[in-house]
This record gives sequence, structure tokens and C-alpha cells, in this order.
Amino acid sequence: MKAVKKITLGATFLLMTAFGMANEMDLRIISDKESKTLLFNYDNSTTDAELRFVDSEGNVIFTESLEDNAEYSKKFNLSTLKSGIYFLEVEDAIKETAFTITIEDSNVAIKGKSEKNKPVFRTKNEMVYLNLLNLDKEVVAITVYDGEERTVANELFENETVIEKAFNFTKAHKGHYTIKVKKGSESYFESITID
Repeated sequence: MKAVKKITLGATFLLMTAFGMANEMDLRIISDKESKTLLFNYDNSTTDAELRFVDSEGNVIFTESLEDNAEYSKKFNLSTLKSGIYFLEVEDAIKETAFTITIEDSNVAIKGKSEKNKPVFRTKNEMVYLNLLNLDKEVVAITVYDGEERTVANELFENETVIEKAFNFTKAHKGHYTIKVKKGSESYFESITID
């Protein structure tokens, strides 16, 4: 039991270190009379990421993979887009960030920025370690399913800022297992196969 606590504490330290090395993002509007342009800068120092430009109906207008340990800069010419609400989304292993952008005739404005922390899973042998930074203290439900989609374990966390959990599959029956983490309206999944 002490070993599991030590490992969980170590994983928490790593998670907090990862947040300390948070990726730097900068989104600016470049104004000139002929075009509506956004300039996006991203210093990706921790992990691979995915960049998407999406309209209000969920249609992806642009997507690109961003490699880790690389600086990224992109100019978006929005002059051909119709008036409306758009989203510039960046998703990496630990966080989803979305900028809300409005286009009205010749004006472009950044209306807001939202961030969602994602659970971090680490698998070692037949152990799965979960860490989740839950700053909004939302209710988090964790459920483990077997290959037949039967519930093997579940736990509810309320009013907790940091959620740490270790799943020990060393005595589990052979097969496929899925860990589901439900935080608010979002669900995240991790799978493990026991041979």
C-alpha cells in the first residue's frame, strides 16, 4: 500500500510539473483595411498537440498537428469567411483550450478563452495511474468496465481539486478493460488489455 501511495504521489508531482511547464499560447488580431487576419503563436514545450479552426456548426475549416518541442506560428486570413462565431482549438495530452472568435462584416474579435483539463493516464505493467486537476471542483465519476461492458468498479469524487487513483489489474481476469472518467459533460477513456 505504501508503494502505491509513493507512486501516486510521484505521479502527482509529475503532473504538477507538467502544468508548471504549460505551453504558451498567444492569439492576436492583425488589423489592416484589406484583410481580417489572426496571428496564432504556440510554444509547444511538453507534448504533441492538435490545432483546429471550427465554425459554430462544428465543421472543421482547418486542422494541423503540432509537434512537441517546437515553436509554431500561423497566420489565419479570415477575409473569405462569412460573419459568425468560430473557434480556434488546441488540444494536447493534458488540456483543451478554445478561443471564441467573432467575425462581423469587416471586424474580427476574440471574445473569450476557455480551458478544460483532461485526465492523465499512465500505465506500468498491469497498473494504471490516473491524475486529474479539477479546478472547478466538478463531480467526477470513474467507472471501470470489462470486455463485456459490465461495471467492475466505480467511484464518485465530489468537491475535489486533485483526483488521484491507481487501478491494480494484476489479479484481474484476462481480457480488455476500459476506464471511463466523466467530468461534467465530458467523458474520457483509457483501455488496458490483460494477457
